Formats: sequence, C-alpha cells, structure tokens
Amino acid sequence: MKYTATSIPYSATGVFSTLVNDYISGNGTARDYVPYTPNLEGIKKAIQGRNFSAIQRQTLVSVLENQYQILGTIKEEKNKAAFEKVQENIVLLKNDNCFAVTTAHQPNLFTGPLYFIYKIAHTIALSRSLEKQIPGANFVPVYYMGSEDADLDELGFVNIGGQN
Repeated sequence: MKYTATSIPYSATGVFSTLVNDYISGNGTARDYVPYTPNLEGIKKAIQGRNFSAIQRQTLVSVLENQYQILGTIKEEKNKAAFEKVQENIVLLKNDNCFAVTTAHQPNLFTGPLYFIYKIAHTIALSRSLEKQIPGANFVPVYYMGSEDADLDELGFVNIGGQN
C-alpha cells in the first residue's frame, strides 16, 4: 500500500500560542526560554548539556520500578510482554548514555483521548528515531499524566461564550 502524507505549518492550525509558533519557527523571544532548536542538532546540544549523577539516575529507576511493579503481577501474556519491555527501559535509564524523551498530558475537556494517544505514539517514534540517528545513545519514551491538580472543580464545567 502507498500512503501520502500532507503537512501544514503549526502556525496555520490556529491552535498553538504565539510562543510555540515562535519556538518552532525560530522567531521572537522563544529562545529566551528554550535555547535548543526543535531539530536533531538542537537535541544533540541538549544532550550535551545534560549531566545526571548516578544517585539521581538510581532514584529515578527506583521510583519507576515501584510504580510499575503492578504490571509484573498481571498474568495475561500481553501484559507480561509489556512488563518486560518496561523493565528493559527502566534498566537502561541507569546508564549515562540513556536519555528520556518525555511527554505529559493534563486532563482537559477539549482534546479528547486521541490527542494523548498521539502524544504517546509520537514520543515512542521519536525515541526510536533518535536511537538510529545518534549512535551509542539510548532513548526511553516516558509519558506521565499531569492529573495531580485536575479535579471536578477545575474540569467539572466549561465556560463558552460567557455561559457555563
């Protein structure tokens, strides 16, 4: 099967802030906040600027092992394979040549489940792509749900056009 992909500039979607559009295009003051360009060279420079101690890495690994131990108790075959892959990735994080490619999502009303699935899939794909482009480095996709401060008081209603 042949597929055709079409893309449009982020700025043409009308859904991203001026700051995000400036960051992607390299214009405005966005570089005051994030000095790295959103491309392979920027990622390489960001990697060079990272230096985590063995203690920091071990703390991260311990926390992740604790959070994911429940997967190891599930007997279904598909979950066993997922647990093994998660364990492999957690172990990789102990190494100085391993970097986390992260994304997060805070529950909200208008992005729906497809948006956060896309974010997760993109993070996995980016991790795999970076491993091919930066020999000797490992990349682990990490997703976290920013739900610690989202509750019904915040998400239980929506205000559109001055009406709840």
